[in-house]
Amino acid sequence: MSEFERGRAAIEDLAAKGASPDHNEATTRRSVIDVLLKDVLAWPDDQVMCEEHVEGDYLDYSLGSPQRRAILEAKKAGLTFDAPAGVQSGWHDISTFYDHSKPNASAINQVLGYCQKAGVGLPLLSNGHQLLAFLGSRSDGRKPTQGKALYYSDLDEMVREFHDLWDLLSYDGIGRGELARRLSSRSASTPPPPPLSSRINSYPGYRIGSEMETDLRILGDLFIQDVMREESITDEFLAECYCSSGALSQYAVVSKEILRTRYQALDLQVNTESARERKGPNKNLTDDVIAGAITRRPIVLLGDVGVGKSIFLKHLFRIESKGLLDKTVVFYVDFLKHSGLIDEVPDLVVQVVIDTLRTEHKIDITERQFVRSVYNKQLNEFKRGIFGELEDSDPGEYRKREIEMLASHIEKSYEHVRRSLTHLQSSRGLNFVITLDNVDQHQASFQEQIFIAGQSLADTWPCAVFMSLRPDTFHESRKTGALAAYQPRVFTVSPPRSDQVIVRRLEFAKKELQQFGRLPGFPTGLTLDSASLVIYIDVLLDAFENNHQLVELVDNLSSGNTRKALDFVSTFVGSGYVQTSRILDAHKTGRPYVVPIHEFIRAILYGDHMYYDPATSPVPNLFALSSNDAREHFLLPMLLALVQALGERESGGFIDLRTCVDQLQALGFTPEQIDFHLQRSVRNGLVEQTDLGDAGHLVRVAAAGGYLHKKLVSNFAYIDAVVVDTPVLDATARGLIRDVRDIGDRADRADAFVEYLTKCWPFGDEVVPFSWPLVLDDWKRSMEAVRRGAARVADRRSRAQGSGPIR
Repeated sequence: MSEFERGRAAIEDLAAKGASPDHNEATTRRSVIDVLLKDVLAWPDDQVMCEEHVEGDYLDYSLGSPQRRAILEAKKAGLTFDAPAGVQSGWHDISTFYDHSKPNASAINQVLGYCQKAGVGLPLLSNGHQLLAFLGSRSDGRKPTQGKALYYSDLDEMVREFHDLWDLLSYDGIGRGELARRLSSRSASTPPPPPLSSRINSYPGYRIGSEMETDLRILGDLFIQDVMREESITDEFLAECYCSSGALSQYAVVSKEILRTRYQALDLQVNTESARERKGPNKNLTDDVIAGAITRRPIVLLGDVGVGKSIFLKHLFRIESKGLLDKTVVFYVDFLKHSGLIDEVPDLVVQVVIDTLRTEHKIDITERQFVRSVYNKQLNEFKRGIFGELEDSDPGEYRKREIEMLASHIEKSYEHVRRSLTHLQSSRGLNFVITLDNVDQHQASFQEQIFIAGQSLADTWPCAVFMSLRPDTFHESRKTGALAAYQPRVFTVSPPRSDQVIVRRLEFAKKELQQFGRLPGFPTGLTLDSASLVIYIDVLLDAFENNHQLVELVDNLSSGNTRKALDFVSTFVGSGYVQTSRILDAHKTGRPYVVPIHEFIRAILYGDHMYYDPATSPVPNLFALSSNDAREHFLLPMLLALVQALGERESGGFIDLRTCVDQLQALGFTPEQIDFHLQRSVRNGLVEQTDLGDAGHLVRVAAAGGYLHKKLVSNFAYIDAVVVDTPVLDATARGLIRDVRDIGDRADRADAFVEYLTKCWPFGDEVVPFSWPLVLDDWKRSMEAVRRGAARVADRRSRAQGSGPIR
C-alpha cells in the first residue's frame, strides 16, 4: 500500500470517528491533528516539532526540518471558524474569514505573528475538523490578510477532496511548494523575467584566441605536469614538485581555525591521525604499511577531493620511504577512469598486479616454472592421486593431465594472484601494498563497496591495503553503512598551499625546458619556441610569488582543491582573455610584465566562451533568482555570510543548518528560495554540508564561499560577467542592461546593474550578516580605477583612429 493509499484510509477512518466538540486543545491535538499530520498527510516524526520555543512563544506545531515549511496553530474542537453562510470548502479570499468575526481575526493574527517571528511562509489553523491555510508573507505589495486561503469545512470534505488535500498539504506536497504557488497568484512564485543572455543570439559563444594563444592552451597541461597522468609522474617530479600537506594559507578569507580543524568537527567514531608530521610521514603510518599483512585491516586516507592524497602516497612510497620499503612492491589501482561498476573491480585489481609485476619487476606469474613453484603442494598431491600411475605408464598423458590441473588454478585469476603473492612473500621476502586510489571520485555507494573490497583484500591477501575516501562519505558510512562494522586505521591528509604547488610545477617545467629544450610530450610545429615558453613561465612565476591579489584569488576559489587550482592556471594559460603577445613584447623591451588580476578573473569566469555561462563556469552567479522576488538577489551572499559568521565561533566551523535556515526565514526568505540557493552553494563548493541523520545537518563555509561574498562581489570583472545571467525585475533597469563590448559601455552597464541592486536592497542600514552598503563602498573605489582605464582605452582608440575593441 502506498503512502497516498494509507493516507486516504486514515482520513476515512478519522472522518468516521469525528472530532468531539468537547475536546480541549490538548485532546484535539493528540486524537485528531496528530493523526491528520502523521497518518493522513505522511509527515515523518522528525519533521513535526511540537511546542517549539521561538522568541517567547511556543508553536503548537512546526512542520519541516531544518527548514520550517509551515506552522499549525491548534484550537479546541469547540472553536469553529465562523464562516459566512453558504461558504463551502475550497479557495476563498482570506478576508471572507478575517472580516467576518473578531475570533476569526484574532486566531489569524495570532498564527501570522508566530510565522513572522519564525520566518515561516505558511500558517495553518485547525480545530481538528476544520482547516484554514494561507500565506504568512507576500512580496506582491499585498498584506497577508488580503490574499487567498484554502478552507476545509469538515473531515468529510477532506475525504471528498483528498487528492487535493494530499497534493497541497502532505509532506511531499508542501515540499514541492504547490500550495504556496496557488496561494501566491501575483507573488514571488511568478517566474522572473529572462536575463540578458536570452536576448543574445550567439550566447554563450566561443572566444577564439590567436594562433600563439591556441598553442599555449595545448601546452597548458605540460606546464604543470598533470598528476592525473601516471606516465608523467617520475621520481624526479615527485622529489621536486611535492609539497607537504597541512600548511595553512596566509591568504584564506576563512579563519585558520576552520582550516586547521577541517576534519575534527565530524564525529568519525574512530581515532584519526595526521598522515604527516613536521619532519615527514607519520611513523605510525609507515609502521602500518610494514605490518599491513599482519593487521589485516585497510589503511584509510581521509581527505577532500583534490587535496593531494594520490601524490602523497606516490611520494611516500617512491621518495620518503624508499629505503625503508625497498623490498615492498606497490600496486596502484587508479579508479579515476573506472566506470564505477563494482563487478569489474576484482578484474581491475588482478590486471594491475599482473602488469606491475611483469613490467616493473620482471615477474611473470603465468610463466611455467613460476606456476609450478606456486602450486608445488598441489603437484605433489596430484602425483599421489589417481593419475599418479600414469607418470610411468603414460608420461605424455600424465603431463597433459598435470597441465590441465595447473590451468584450472590459473583460470581462477583472483585466487591465482593471491597465491602468487603469498609465494613471492615466502620465497623472496617481498612485501606488497595495494593502493586503491581516487576512490573518492565516485558516488558514496561505490566508495562503500570499494571499502568492502579493500577490507576483503586486506583480510585474505598478503598485503597492506590503502584506500582514499572523502571525510563526509566516511562519516556517513560509519553511522549507518558498510564501514560501521569495521575498525580501519585512519589517517587524514590536509591540502598543501596551492601557490606553493603551482610555483613548484612551473619551476620544474622551466628546468625541463632549459635542460632539454622541450617538455615531455612537447608537440612540434608550434608558434612558440622553448625560449618564449621560458619567458612566459617566468611571468607566471613572478605573479605567483609576488602578486598577492592573484594568489588570494586562486587559493580561495580552489578551497584547498589542488586540482582545481592547477586547472585555473591551465585555463589562464593561452586564454583568449590574455594578450600573450604583450607579455613577450614587454620582455623584449626589458619592461617587467605584471599579470592583471582582471585578466585572470575573466579567464576563470568565461573559460572558452564569449559570455559568462553558469553551466560551465566554476564560479556561480551570486545574484541569480528562482522567483520574482527582488530580495532574493541577496539570499546567496546572505547565506554565505551567515554560515561564515556563525561558523567562526564554532570549532571546525560547522553550524546546525536549522539555525541558519531559521535566521534566513526570519529575514523574509521562503523555504523554497533557501533550498534553491543552499543546493547551488553545495553544488558549487561554496559550503560543505554533512548529514548527521536524526541529529540534523551541519554546514560550513568553504574558502570559495567566503571569497565570493567578501571579495569578488564588488569586483568589476565579476559584475561585468554575471550581469548577462541575472534576471532584472525592474523594466526601466532592464532596458539599460544591453549587450555591449566597449569597456566604457560595459562600465556604464555595470553601474546601472549595481544601482538596480541597490534599489532592491530591502534591509536599509539594519545590521544583517551581509551588508550591501559596505559592498557599495568597495564598488565605488574599484570603479574609479575602471573608469580611468576606460578613459585610457578611449584615448588610445581615438589616436589610433579606428582600432578594434580592446579587451
